[in-house]
Amino acid sequence: MTKCSTHPTVTRRSPCALANGLEILGDRWTLLIIRDLMFTNRREFRHFLAAGEGISTNILTDRLQRLQCAGVISKRPHPDHGKKFVYELTGVGRALAPTVIEFGLWAVRSIDGSLLPPVLLDMMENQRDELIEKVARGDCLLELDLG
Repeated sequence: MTKCSTHPTVTRRSPCALANGLEILGDRWTLLIIRDLMFTNRREFRHFLAAGEGISTNILTDRLQRLQCAGVISKRPHPDHGKKFVYELTGVGRALAPTVIEFGLWAVRSIDGSLLPPVLLDMMENQRDELIEKVARGDCLLELDLG
Protein backbone atom coordinates (compact mmCIF):
# COMPACT_ATOMS: atom_id res chain seq x y z
CA MET A 1 0.00 0.00 0.00
CA THR A 2 1.15 3.50 -0.79
CA LYS A 3 0.16 6.54 1.23
CA CYS A 4 0.21 10.13 0.16
CA SER A 5 -0.65 13.14 2.25
CA THR A 6 -2.89 14.48 -0.52
CA HIS A 7 -4.60 11.24 -1.58
CA PRO A 8 -6.10 8.23 0.19
CA THR A 9 -4.22 4.97 0.47
CA VAL A 10 -3.96 3.06 -2.79
CA THR A 11 -3.90 -0.74 -2.75
CA ARG A 12 -1.79 -2.34 -5.44
CA ARG A 13 -3.46 -5.44 -6.78
CA SER A 14 -0.41 -6.82 -8.54
CA PRO A 15 3.35 -6.35 -8.89
CA CYS A 16 2.82 -6.15 -12.67
CA ALA A 17 4.29 -2.93 -14.09
CA LEU A 18 1.36 -2.42 -16.50
CA ALA A 19 -1.19 -2.95 -13.74
CA ASN A 20 0.59 -0.45 -11.52
CA GLY A 21 0.87 2.07 -14.35
CA LEU A 22 -2.84 1.72 -15.01
CA GLU A 23 -3.58 2.40 -11.33
CA ILE A 24 -2.19 5.88 -11.94
CA LEU A 25 -2.95 6.56 -15.61
CA GLY A 26 -5.79 4.18 -16.40
CA ASP A 27 -8.68 6.53 -16.98
CA ARG A 28 -9.45 9.05 -19.67
CA TRP A 29 -9.32 12.09 -17.42
CA THR A 30 -5.79 11.46 -16.24
CA LEU A 31 -4.39 11.14 -19.74
CA LEU A 32 -6.21 14.29 -20.85
CA ILE A 33 -4.63 16.27 -18.00
CA ILE A 34 -1.23 14.89 -19.01
CA ARG A 35 -1.98 15.75 -22.66
CA ASP A 36 -2.75 19.34 -21.73
CA LEU A 37 0.34 19.74 -19.55
CA MET A 38 2.55 18.06 -22.14
CA PHE A 39 1.46 19.85 -25.30
CA THR A 40 -0.46 23.02 -24.40
CA ASN A 41 -0.24 26.04 -22.13
CA ARG A 42 -3.02 24.78 -19.84
CA ARG A 43 -1.59 24.94 -16.32
CA GLU A 44 -4.42 26.01 -14.00
CA PHE A 45 -7.44 24.18 -12.57
CA ARG A 46 -9.84 26.39 -14.55
CA HIS A 47 -7.94 25.63 -17.78
CA PHE A 48 -8.52 21.90 -17.36
CA LEU A 49 -12.20 22.47 -16.59
CA ALA A 50 -12.58 24.53 -19.77
CA ALA A 51 -10.72 22.04 -22.00
CA GLY A 52 -13.99 20.84 -23.54
CA GLU A 53 -14.23 17.21 -22.43
CA GLY A 54 -16.58 17.95 -19.52
CA ILE A 55 -14.59 16.85 -16.48
CA SER A 56 -16.29 17.64 -13.17
CA THR A 57 -14.51 19.58 -10.45
CA ASN A 58 -14.44 16.66 -8.00
CA ILE A 59 -12.97 14.27 -10.59
CA LEU A 60 -10.41 16.89 -11.65
CA THR A 61 -9.39 17.47 -8.04
CA ASP A 62 -8.99 13.73 -7.48
CA ARG A 63 -6.94 13.17 -10.65
CA LEU A 64 -4.63 16.11 -9.94
CA GLN A 65 -4.02 14.78 -6.42
CA ARG A 66 -3.40 11.26 -7.74
CA LEU A 67 -0.88 12.55 -10.27
CA GLN A 68 0.88 14.59 -7.59
CA CYS A 69 1.10 11.57 -5.28
CA ALA A 70 2.60 9.52 -8.10
CA GLY A 71 5.17 12.22 -8.79
CA VAL A 72 3.86 12.78 -12.33
CA ILE A 73 2.96 16.44 -11.76
CA SER A 74 3.87 19.16 -9.33
CA LYS A 75 1.75 21.96 -7.93
CA ARG A 76 3.04 25.38 -6.95
CA PRO A 77 1.44 28.67 -5.98
CA HIS A 78 0.36 30.85 -8.86
CA PRO A 79 2.84 33.73 -9.27
CA ASP A 80 0.08 36.33 -9.78
CA HIS A 81 -2.81 35.04 -7.66
CA GLY A 82 -2.35 33.81 -4.11
CA LYS A 83 -5.37 31.50 -4.08
CA LYS A 84 -4.58 29.71 -7.36
CA PHE A 85 -2.05 27.06 -8.25
CA VAL A 86 -0.04 26.16 -11.34
CA TYR A 87 0.53 22.54 -12.34
CA GLU A 88 3.39 21.16 -14.41
CA LEU A 89 4.81 17.82 -15.41
CA THR A 90 7.76 16.52 -13.43
CA GLY A 91 10.58 14.54 -14.99
CA VAL A 92 8.51 11.42 -14.33
CA GLY A 93 5.57 13.00 -16.19
CA ARG A 94 7.69 14.24 -19.10
CA ALA A 95 9.09 10.70 -19.44
CA LEU A 96 5.60 9.66 -20.58
CA ALA A 97 6.09 11.58 -23.86
CA PRO A 98 7.05 8.57 -26.02
CA THR A 99 4.04 6.63 -24.73
CA VAL A 100 1.62 9.53 -25.23
CA ILE A 101 3.00 10.15 -28.72
CA GLU A 102 2.60 6.51 -29.74
CA PHE A 103 -0.88 6.36 -28.22
CA GLY A 104 -1.93 9.47 -30.15
CA LEU A 105 -0.53 8.11 -33.41
CA TRP A 106 -2.21 4.77 -32.83
CA ALA A 107 -5.57 6.51 -32.30
CA VAL A 108 -5.23 8.68 -35.42
CA ARG A 109 -4.34 5.65 -37.52
CA SER A 110 -6.83 3.21 -36.01
CA ILE A 111 -9.95 5.12 -34.95
CA ASP A 112 -11.98 6.81 -37.68
CA GLY A 113 -12.52 10.50 -37.05
CA SER A 114 -9.66 10.83 -34.55
CA LEU A 115 -7.67 14.01 -35.00
CA LEU A 116 -4.52 15.64 -33.70
CA PRO A 117 -3.60 19.27 -34.34
CA PRO A 118 -1.68 19.25 -37.65
CA VAL A 119 1.50 20.77 -36.18
CA LEU A 120 1.54 18.16 -33.42
CA LEU A 121 0.77 15.28 -35.79
CA ASP A 122 3.60 16.39 -38.08
CA MET A 123 6.04 16.50 -35.18
CA MET A 124 4.87 13.09 -33.91
CA GLU A 125 5.34 11.52 -37.34
CA ASN A 126 8.39 13.35 -38.66
CA GLN A 127 10.24 15.00 -35.78
CA ARG A 128 9.66 12.61 -32.89
CA ASP A 129 13.04 13.09 -31.22
CA GLU A 130 12.73 16.89 -31.40
CA LEU A 131 9.21 16.67 -29.98
CA ILE A 132 10.42 14.55 -27.05
CA GLU A 133 13.23 17.05 -26.41
CA LYS A 134 10.74 19.94 -26.40
CA VAL A 135 8.52 18.09 -23.93
CA ALA A 136 11.58 17.34 -21.76
CA ARG A 137 12.35 21.08 -21.66
CA GLY A 138 8.73 21.91 -20.84
CA ASP A 139 8.21 23.85 -24.06
CA CYS A 140 4.64 24.78 -24.93
CA LEU A 141 3.82 23.28 -28.32
CA LEU A 142 0.24 24.52 -28.72
CA GLU A 143 -0.41 28.01 -27.40
CA LEU A 144 -4.14 28.17 -26.67
CA ASP A 145 -6.23 31.26 -25.97
CA LEU A 146 -7.12 30.63 -22.33
CA GLY A 147 -9.04 33.89 -21.92
